[in-house]
Amino acid sequence: MSDWRVPGFTEVDVLGVGGFGRVVLAKHQESGRMVAIKYLLAEYLADPDIAAGFRREAWLLSGVRSPHVVQLFDFVETPQGAALVMEAVPGVSLRALLAAENVLAPESALAILKGSLLGLADAHAAGVVHRDYKPGNVLVSREGQSKLVDFGLATLDGRNGLTAGSPSYMAPEQWAGQPGRPATDVYAATCVFYQCITGHQPFEATTTDELRSLHQMAPVPLDAVPEKLRPLIARGMAKDPAWRPSTADAFVSELETVARKAYGKDWEKRGWKRLAAASAALTALTPLALLASAGTAAAPIGAGAGAVAAGAPVATGTGAGATAVIVGKVVAVLVVVGALVTGGILVFNRQDDPPAPAALTVAIQTDFGRDQALPITYDLQYPQVSGGPDAAVRKRINDALRAPIDKRLKAIRDARANPDWRQQFTDTGDTPAAHTTAQILLQTPSLLSVRYDHGLDSQVLGHTTWRFPETVNVDLATGNPLGPQDMFRPEALTAAGMKTLTDRIDPHTQAGFCREPTVGYDTGRKTTVDAADRVPSRGHVPAPPIGFTKTGVQFEMVWYELGCIMAAGKETVVLPYSEISDLLQPKFLTMLGVGAASPAPSTPSSSAPAASTTYTNPRFGFTTRVPRGYTAAPYSPENGDGMTFANKPLHATMTVWGTNSGGRTVAAALADAAAETEAQSGRVTYRKDEGDHYSISGYQSDGMIFYEIGFSGPGSTATLRWVYPREHKAELDAPVSTTAEAFRPGDLSQPH
Repeated sequence: MSDWRVPGFTEVDVLGVGGFGRVVLAKHQESGRMVAIKYLLAEYLADPDIAAGFRREAWLLSGVRSPHVVQLFDFVETPQGAALVMEAVPGVSLRALLAAENVLAPESALAILKGSLLGLADAHAAGVVHRDYKPGNVLVSREGQSKLVDFGLATLDGRNGLTAGSPSYMAPEQWAGQPGRPATDVYAATCVFYQCITGHQPFEATTTDELRSLHQMAPVPLDAVPEKLRPLIARGMAKDPAWRPSTADAFVSELETVARKAYGKDWEKRGWKRLAAASAALTALTPLALLASAGTAAAPIGAGAGAVAAGAPVATGTGAGATAVIVGKVVAVLVVVGALVTGGILVFNRQDDPPAPAALTVAIQTDFGRDQALPITYDLQYPQVSGGPDAAVRKRINDALRAPIDKRLKAIRDARANPDWRQQFTDTGDTPAAHTTAQILLQTPSLLSVRYDHGLDSQVLGHTTWRFPETVNVDLATGNPLGPQDMFRPEALTAAGMKTLTDRIDPHTQAGFCREPTVGYDTGRKTTVDAADRVPSRGHVPAPPIGFTKTGVQFEMVWYELGCIMAAGKETVVLPYSEISDLLQPKFLTMLGVGAASPAPSTPSSSAPAASTTYTNPRFGFTTRVPRGYTAAPYSPENGDGMTFANKPLHATMTVWGTNSGGRTVAAALADAAAETEAQSGRVTYRKDEGDHYSISGYQSDGMIFYEIGFSGPGSTATLRWVYPREHKAELDAPVSTTAEAFRPGDLSQPH
């Protein structure tokens, strides 16, 4: 073993020894601060792969700044040794805690999961996926906090890494060697949460192959889990990452809702109180007990001052956080290579970094409580940003994001206090319960788009107008909310422009734009999205709330607000960017991260290829959109007719067909579709009876993804089915959604 030590520190005790290194508790000689130093074992210095992995851990960890992630102070490398100088945490690993306790109280397990998810969210914001979340990599402090450690297997979000990790907690896609993504960490964190509340891992086997099969194929064994927590674990451990929460932040929001409902509003405080007591008792048996008197504040004075020999080249990294993380990481890698080629000493010192603001991050918060004077109860979600270079901008952003729930709460309080309704509330004993869920539709460096779904449980205020969607779009550079004038070209904000927009949205709706109800034989005029057609007029701007997703513009069609009958209800319609970008401002398209488009010509150009075409079956009358580049071939099911559209480069097919096999309910048709899939050794991961149709998806026996939507009527059926490989899922999400939303079944009341 090498005797090399990081200059400027005195080793106090050994904290642990692993496969490639050892961790010691050390004191900085000048400041007296205690730190943890992770040394790469001397025998591995000459191994280029292992040494590169050690540098890479420092490189990735340097970009993550979070109270829930152990802080990197310095990375020091010389020809004689390499070390990470890190924050020393007065606590114990979750692995040690589980060894002592076996099972944790649900509130304690939830508290650890929440802290871990917040740490993962900060790592994900810096573009880093951990890929090795396990009990040994979670530290639980005496102060009631959890911190993530060991980013040795981390990878940049969306990039391939080694097919490695801790098998008991590896997500199905990780077993397959697919790129790391935030959902991969969500799966592992949920596995550890399962272990905390049951005392054993979710899947246990004697061989790695058996364990792989269980993680990839077996249902999550939920019988040992408290019933209130089963939906949370089922979501976090979904086999398909698309069915897990898309971000760690989103999972935190779901966790808090479940925890409050199951264990009360003080669940987190109780959970950490129990953990702190257990952690303190175990910490007292380790060298970390010294931290109680030595302190852990801040980083030591730069290790580089004592580590650099005269004339030796010194390199410093930026560690600038998510706003400059990619540039900083590239620079850091070049610096590492240059220093080693010259045989000098590398010092990557976080304390010497120029001051850099924390990255702007977004988390879902909840305002909940009970107003005893009225009374009402409320449980209202809203996003909140933190970080960023400008406090005034951050305040404007947060004011805009919270405004919908503040207005919502005021409206309900005003209604509850209304003298005309007061007696009804008294007579019925009605306590209105307001609830709002917030969903981040899109976040880019310049834009945040959020959807709010407002609901109200009340007998007196039972009208559907109290339940509606709302959207907020904020410019992250200025903090100002964005309105139609900021989004649309001037020529689109006219009567003609709104008619064009209406015509483009219409094919994507379930039943098309309705006609306004009238008396007598007058059929009424057709509704539009033009707010100028409503009373009071808001000018020629879109009337529905507008949000933005990765694939298109989302319109929240509240049909009764557009002039339809009240029973028409609501509908979410997504218009692909290819069909609307010519109506949007070029600057706004840049904010969205979408390529700019020229204004649409007054007449369609015959030479310009269409983004999609429409196929209508002449026999059954069903209609669907067909993406560009797909070749058609007839499809002849028994007692029916249809067409298959194929894209050979993507190995994707979309088949649409009708049959004279009507008479089944939608529920029966869904059950038949699921049974047929399973009979052919396929696997169903999602199924839902949508009322007038069903949706089902999963994997065929050959591993291909399938998605099917089917309508069943008294006389006939209409079905659309996509089949495509997993590796092209990201490319096909948009066309699958677009064609499914545009699918119209035709007349199902009779055979054809």
